Amino acid sequence: MSRQPIAPATLGRGASTVVPERQTRTRFRRRAIFVGLMLATVAGLFGWRLASLQLLDPDRYVAHGEAQLIRTIELSAYRGAIVDRNGVDLVLSVPGQTMIANPQLVEDPVRAAQALARVLGTDLEVLERRLSSDKSFVYLGRQVDLEVAEAAVALNIPGVYVNEEWERIRPGGDSALSILGRTDIDSIGISGMELVYDGLLSGTHGEWVGEMGLGNASIPGGEHSVQAAADGRTLVLTLDRALQFEAEQLLLEAVEAAGANGGVLVAMHPDTGGLLATATVRRSSDGVVRISSEHRAATWAYEPGSIIKPLTVSAILNRAVAAPDTVRQVPPRLDVHDATFSDSPFHETMDLTLAEILRRSSNVGTILWAQDLGAEALHEQLREFGLGSVTDLDFPGEASGVLRPAGTWSGTSLPTIAIGQGVSTTPLQMLTAYAALANGGVRPAPTLVLGTRDDVGVFEPRRRGPALRVLPVAVAQDVVGLMEQVVASGTGTRAQVPGYRVAGKTGTAWKALPTGGYGSRGNRSYVASFAGFLPAEAPRLAVIVVIDEPSGDVYSGGRVAAPVFAEFARFAVRQLRIPSADERVESDQEGRIMALTPARQAILREAAEASRLEQSGEMVAASAISG
Repeated sequence: MSRQPIAPATLGRGASTVVPERQTRTRFRRRAIFVGLMLATVAGLFGWRLASLQLLDPDRYVAHGEAQLIRTIELSAYRGAIVDRNGVDLVLSVPGQTMIANPQLVEDPVRAAQALARVLGTDLEVLERRLSSDKSFVYLGRQVDLEVAEAAVALNIPGVYVNEEWERIRPGGDSALSILGRTDIDSIGISGMELVYDGLLSGTHGEWVGEMGLGNASIPGGEHSVQAAADGRTLVLTLDRALQFEAEQLLLEAVEAAGANGGVLVAMHPDTGGLLATATVRRSSDGVVRISSEHRAATWAYEPGSIIKPLTVSAILNRAVAAPDTVRQVPPRLDVHDATFSDSPFHETMDLTLAEILRRSSNVGTILWAQDLGAEALHEQLREFGLGSVTDLDFPGEASGVLRPAGTWSGTSLPTIAIGQGVSTTPLQMLTAYAALANGGVRPAPTLVLGTRDDVGVFEPRRRGPALRVLPVAVAQDVVGLMEQVVASGTGTRAQVPGYRVAGKTGTAWKALPTGGYGSRGNRSYVASFAGFLPAEAPRLAVIVVIDEPSGDVYSGGRVAAPVFAEFARFAVRQLRIPSADERVESDQEGRIMALTPARQAILREAAEASRLEQSGEMVAASAISG
């Protein structure tokens, strides 16, 4: 039996309205109770939070609030300049403009980015991403031009500012780049002197700590403290900016004219070891010859060829194997083990003194005397000259070259090393060895740094490295005399400098292939060199010129490198005020050597004549008084 719904009438009068009203009142009471309980809970939590803030841990939250007002601003230290021996700026820091932003204060990042992109020349998406960041500090453009910074500020975009930071510049452009090196955008040294002396140049950053209001505005009368920055020291180099520039220009021209791959020129004061110029140029992949950022004078090891022969002759004289005028029969060719050595140009067998062997750059004659000397003695002397070891220059990436122990030499090592093949050196090593000859047998420690200077100009000299005696004075003087003959009438006549006695040696070396060997006849590459110094009687300038892979039929050191030496030396003697043999020399009041040019001689003659007349007048007057 199915169940039927009950009709409302059967419930009694008014039943259909009374029941719903009672239900509604019940639901309302429940809701009111729930809301009341919720309000009470919130109020309780709020009260508890307030109590905890005020009573339980007030210091913590006071400190937190203060921290929101306190700002710390780094005070950048001035990075010290790098100057040459005369105080001329080579590298310095200047104020630069950097665009920054606080994205939290930028109202419309998209519109701001669109406006700034047109001014800064920065990618629009990059700017939008930075301006939409949740950071309080972002860079928009580092070290921008002043005009650009002013245009960006003129946009009046909230949260966008211009900040001043130091920018590193080289007034001479790429000149001496291989020595000076580079810094990154934050002025941190990454190569060259900038890297080696980064700590000294950087100084110590300071900081400003104080109260700041909205928009990073300072609060008048707010508390603050300052820890001043300590500026970096100025680095004083041994380089002469004028000599450096001249060396680079001459190399650029010489390498281009010779169709070579590159070139190196290094100039040194032989007494102190101070480098006056060190230039490197290379031909780029596009065929253009440019100043290189690589200091190849110290980092490039190559086989020097015949410029090593004065060192071999030094060993021969030092061990009393021969004297400069000792005569020996020299054939045009010499077979040693499985190799044949010859002289160029060809000659019949002849009697030659040791001096003539060096003047003619005879390979055969040098090898014959080296065989009498022996491998151990030759190796020892070359080691004393500094071959096979890094110098005291302390430059990044300096090469040591290769000079294997004599006990490991093969049957052809002695003859090849004696004439500059089978051994590798750097241009700096060879120049230092020549400086030892110029310096009476004392090898100086090469250096690039004279000292440092603080921000008030107080100079602190850098201690030189140790100088080492490698030859007796008499032996060194004999070798210098032989090298003078090389320039006067031998293979180095193109290195002559009018008015000066020049001592030097040419070198033309086969260039080793990366796979070993030197290639076949007619398919070889060469390295052309000249090393020498002047005045030979009292050297004040030593120079090496190396031209890497000159092309064509002209590739010898005497024809490619020696003329560069001569032209540079002619400029250098004027720049350094080195007097010629025709000039008298005197000292000024401060003890500096002064060359008496014809004009100065005339002035001194007039002064002497006036003094003589004055003294004569005094004598006449004295005679009249006494009479």
